[in-house]
Amino acid sequence: MRNRIQSAFAGVHAEAALKERTIEMIYAPAKRHRRANPLIWAAACLVLFLGLGSGLFFIPVSAIGIEINPALRLKINRFDIVVGVEAINKDGKRIIEETNLMFSEYSEAIDTLLADPRMQEYFEQGKDMEIYVECDDEQRCNQMLKRVEGCVGKEGNVTCHAGSGAGHGHSAGKQSGGQHCKHHRHRGGSEE
Repeated sequence: MRNRIQSAFAGVHAEAALKERTIEMIYAPAKRHRRANPLIWAAACLVLFLGLGSGLFFIPVSAIGIEINPALRLKINRFDIVVGVEAINKDGKRIIEETNLMFSEYSEAIDTLLADPRMQEYFEQGKDMEIYVECDDEQRCNQMLKRVEGCVGKEGNVTCHAGSGAGHGHSAGKQSGGQHCKHHRHRGGSEE
């Protein structure tokens, strides 16, 4: 068979090296079709997972309102991470512009706020702070309330309470749906 192919190419005017390579290619074993690299599949799955998961990451499922004079609201995702910060007044806006609270765990964000020298001035002046946990899930609401109370410790005059829906109706503006799932007061380190 090799002789027949060689004789067929004998009449073709091409360089000998080109003829030889062509014949070698004809007799070379056929290459198998490659399967997609498993790493490519893993990377594609990771991109898909992160794409869908990031949507869940940025959806707030609860909020924590903090009022003393700076009034602000932390929006918390299902992983207890701050994914939004909203200023309720000018002082709150100044605080959030100068303090990085985004993407921190909410109890760390509260600790950061309480340690802020401007907030400490309000405590020294004897001002009251209100912390309101908003959440539609009663169990989550109670867990968050306990953690918030742990953050405030014996810090000044602090009132902590929780409710479902958007029941925080002070300077944040009156809103409907504020059914309380639990009401708890914490003043100067002692429970009432």
